[in-house]
Amino acid sequence: TLSKEQVAAIRNFSKTSSSASELRSVAMTTLALRMGYRSIDICNLCLSDISWEHRTISIIQQKTGAPLKLPFPVEVGNLLARYILEARPKCDSPNVFITLKHPYAKLTSSCCYVSTLAILGRKEGAGDVRGLHVVRRTFASNLLAVGNPVSMISATLGHADDGTVDEYLATDGQRMRQCAIGLAGIEVRGAFR
Repeated sequence: TLSKEQVAAIRNFSKTSSSASELRSVAMTTLALRMGYRSIDICNLCLSDISWEHRTISIIQQKTGAPLKLPFPVEVGNLLARYILEARPKCDSPNVFITLKHPYAKLTSSCCYVSTLAILGRKEGAGDVRGLHVVRRTFASNLLAVGNPVSMISATLGHADDGTVDEYLATDGQRMRQCAIGLAGIEVRGAFR
């Protein structure tokens, strides 16, 4: 998962970003950080998927084919609006995230990876960031750390079953320490040779 410093770097970048590519990068990365979206779903996101009136985003997940409707935080709404109004080229593409030069086209998942590196690559310790999935893992780990039930985390991530959240359980070091078994009663007898 991302460190607290890396998360802070993303949030700070959102405050200082001004170019079209920076605004697009931070909007994409924040969708993963604050809503847990997969890179393919970010790239497939259409303008019609966003309900500004209800503050929700409704998608059909590429990986599972299942519908997912989530409320978006104010931070996400503000970044999306800023990107769409100030940086996104005016064109007929239904996709939110598109290339910045003509001919305009939907982005590929690798652009999410590049966007994350564009933000964190400038900071020390970004070498452990291997794509947008680490940002999604951070989202899930943060939900777990504040005590959300596994079923809610699984539903928010759009997982088909709750068991797929298990990989995120190991990211909560504090709770993992509670699972440790004491060694009292199984002391070593005799000497090792």
